[in-house]
Order: sequence, then C-alpha cells, then structure tokens
Amino acid sequence: MTDLSLAGHAGAFSITSEAKQLILDYLAGVRESTSADADGDETVRDIETAIGDRLYAVLSGGDEIDEAAVAGILDEFGPLDMQNGVSHRKAPLLCRIEEGKQISGLCLGIATRTDLRVDWVRSIAVILGLFTGGLLVIAYLVALLFAPRLRTVAEYQHAIRVGKRSRNAPGSSLASGR
Repeated sequence: MTDLSLAGHAGAFSITSEAKQLILDYLAGVRESTSADADGDETVRDIETAIGDRLYAVLSGGDEIDEAAVAGILDEFGPLDMQNGVSHRKAPLLCRIEEGKQISGLCLGIATRTDLRVDWVRSIAVILGLFTGGLLVIAYLVALLFAPRLRTVAEYQHAIRVGKRSRNAPGSSLASGR
C-alpha cells in the first residue's frame, strides 16, 4: 500500500502501487493531450478532483483501493481524444447529479448548467410548481425519466467546458461563422 494525494482533496488515499500507477498514467495522458490548450491545467485539476471524488466514494465501502477499482473509475471517465485532449463524454442538456442532491438531483443539474445557486433553482421550481397547478411537477417527473445521472458536479462542469471548447474550436461551424 502507498498513499496518493489528488487535487481538491485534503488527505491522501491509501491505494495499491498498481492502482496508483494507473491513475498517474491516466493523468499524464491528460496533461500531455491538453498541453497546447490554454485551459489544460484547469482540465487536469478538474479530472484529478473528479477521480478523487470517485476514490472517496470507493473508500466509504472499504478501506483498500485496488487496481480493479481504479480501472473501473477510469473507465467511467472514458478514453481521451488525444488530438483534442478532451473526453468523448458530452454534457447533456439536463442531468441528475448524485452528489449533493435533495430529491433527484435535477435542480442541482439545472443550477450547474445555468451557473445559478441551487437553492434559488429549488425555490423557483417550488414556486412555479404551485403557480402552474402542478404542471411543472409533471414536467419534472418526465424529465426524471430521460435525464442521465452523473456522480459529481465537477464531472458535469468538465463535460460542459469540453462541449464549449469543442464548439469554439478552430474549424467548427460555430467558430468559423458557417
């Protein structure tokens, strides 16, 4: 067993040396693929923090993080597009975020997408639910059926940034004005 410190986490994770090497190799690939990007360091920190969040969740089930657990976590992040340095995972318009949810995480997803405070979004949802005679509640329930689940706010924020960068990348139709 060895220790691994990750950005965004105060303590070190107790992890096997093989699992640690998997994470270090993955982060090295991220760092290499984002080296030309102005936001590359921020992207690496975001991914490192999200990996740490997932490791913390694994630790709550036991106190040993092995190579299989880390491989599963890294599979969730998906392969990197080494040409653009971004994950293939696109940010959905609506999503449910497990971390910090009160009911389903849908308001947290909306707050993250719109850069609003989650308590404001929840309050507005309750008020509109009352004023629309329950119509918003029905729309909320339908959205629950189709909105994908993400584990952390950082994961969703990263996917949103990746989507914005790919839309604004040179050669894309939005960046070139076509």
